[in-house]
Amino acid sequence: MAKIRCTSCRQEIPLGEGYVKFECPFCEETIYRCEKCRTFSHPYKCKCGFEGP
Repeated sequence: MAKIRCTSCRQEIPLGEGYVKFECPFCEETIYRCEKCRTFSHPYKCKCGFEGP
């Protein structure tokens, strides 16, 4: 099984932890956000160039 990594901080996200997963609105690439990055609104950038808070 592939490891899940946060799109913002690139840290591995353990299964069962408080993370979210959603599709990029432009290219539909899956974006993962760990609980810490979501809480502190750390920016993320998709491979296509889309950026979010």
